[in-house]
Amino acid sequence: MTDPCGLTIAELSRLIRAKEVSPPELLQACLDRIAKLDPGLHAVNSLRSEAAMAEAQAAADEIAQGCWRGPLHGIPIGIKDLIDVAGMPTTAQAAHRRDHMAGSDAAVVLRLKAAGAIILGKLATHEYAVGLNEDGAFPAVRNPWDLSRDPCGSSSGSAVAVAAGLCPGALGTDTAGSIRDPAAWCGVAGLKPTDGLIPTGGLLPLSRSMDCIGPIARTARDCALMLEAMGGPPAQPELPGLHGCRIGLPRAFWQDHPGLDLAVAAATEAAIARFRELGAWVEEVSLPDFTEMGRIARSISWPEETAEHGAELDGFPDRFSPAARSRLADGRSIPAPDYINALRRRAQMQAAIDQAMAGFDSLFLPAMLTPAQPLGYETGPLGELDLSLARPFNLSGNPALSFCIGWTSQSLPVGGQLVGHRHADARVLELADCFERGSDD
Repeated sequence: MTDPCGLTIAELSRLIRAKEVSPPELLQACLDRIAKLDPGLHAVNSLRSEAAMAEAQAAADEIAQGCWRGPLHGIPIGIKDLIDVAGMPTTAQAAHRRDHMAGSDAAVVLRLKAAGAIILGKLATHEYAVGLNEDGAFPAVRNPWDLSRDPCGSSSGSAVAVAAGLCPGALGTDTAGSIRDPAAWCGVAGLKPTDGLIPTGGLLPLSRSMDCIGPIARTARDCALMLEAMGGPPAQPELPGLHGCRIGLPRAFWQDHPGLDLAVAAATEAAIARFRELGAWVEEVSLPDFTEMGRIARSISWPEETAEHGAELDGFPDRFSPAARSRLADGRSIPAPDYINALRRRAQMQAAIDQAMAGFDSLFLPAMLTPAQPLGYETGPLGELDLSLARPFNLSGNPALSFCIGWTSQSLPVGGQLVGHRHADARVLELADCFERGSDD
């Protein structure tokens, strides 16, 4: 049969329920693929092979007895190494946390287990979700489409693992684009849910008012199945088309940006045309200034990050790499009145985006301004530019999905981004699913 590591969660779920593939067979295929490919990718920090195999066998026994928990039953899922899994270290990609064992599962991990998912292991991240992707306490994570290129972060291991077929789905976290950015550069789908939709208990916090946990998978449909198991809205049936859908284009966000790559611009225009071909009504829309929203978001998240880690930074500075130490200290440059005023401006920006989106189902724009860049780009001239178009929607709290919309001449994926109304996560996933299926015709 077809290699199960190349199939989607939806496809695997149908095969498992029909008893054409067993959960132990699928898990073993993932473990074999990890053994073969991960020495060159560095996406996996640790595995729970024996415990996972026991759970996979238990899932097979339940299914044989007619007990079907849902689409994730028997599906291996990887967990970003900022999220607690009982009995495993939560390293945050820091050397001094290699033995920091979690005593209990994060709330979202408990929900995945209750849905029958098999927790595969812990996946690489940027150090404390703010460091660079560089060789250090852990090796740099590499992009599966070109090992000389960066996968972006901070949910780098999660996006790489899914793109490389090491696991069908994974959890990431998103405070300023950390799910959507690596999903875009690795050619997979990744959702930042509506703020507050998914519980963050058991997540090593960065910015408590902006941290989100979300799914990364091959397709929007798979993300919907994962989100439902995580506590989100039920996955909706497939739409027959996009007729009647209204999509807004905030072109000012990207069209004149100095970092915009021509391949991304071309793929974005092709995707816009494809939305129209599939029946959507597409019109340009004006949003608040991109640069101002980024400044406001940083004025909130940076002080919160320093508040979380400031005591450890002061007491044990050598525990952090220079890059992570510098970033986690950035909040000290923002006075308390600026933080309070930024919170007020956040509410104003949310209202302005709500008003701009009135009458639209979704916004569409690129996820990243360029395809995957060479390893080390963060310390070069291009690293000085903000290549991500994600952060405004961490500020606003809207659900936002990155998904593959095309490929460059160098066979690198290009990610588009759909942004929905708050608590309309299911609608965003429906629209992307319809686009993905339509693009496969």
